[in-house]
Amino acid sequence: MPEWLATPVVLILLIAATTTDLRWRQVPAWVTFGGSGAGVLVSAVSGWDAVQLSLLGLILGGLLLLPFVLAGGFGAGDALLLATIGAWHGWQFVLWAAWWAAVVGGFVAVVAWRRGQRSFPYVPAIAIGAMLALLTR
Repeated sequence: MPEWLATPVVLILLIAATTTDLRWRQVPAWVTFGGSGAGVLVSAVSGWDAVQLSLLGLILGGLLLLPFVLAGGFGAGDALLLATIGAWHGWQFVLWAAWWAAVVGGFVAVVAWRRGQRSFPYVPAIAIGAMLALLTR
């Protein structure tokens, strides 16, 4: 996958997802499904190995939050957004992005708890986590 393309596309998708999650607590399907599909298609330009890396990132990114989605702690859009990140950057990157998102999300959860909030949008934590993963690789 060409890095010069993957990073700006993912950043645009993260901005769109964060904006809509903060406003309406939703992540649009064009961001998640469209972004994932585009990531896999663009990887095809680089050959079969890149497609495999993209698909593995897509699957791993989607599965990371699945238990929490099924338990009702996260929305499906959160898991699908991680899948989209994985489709563009691969499985190793999505693990780092999820790690940083968990760190940021934990901090935000403590702040929300101290303010008496029972829930908060998680996409901003995923976006910051992905940006931290970009900066630390």
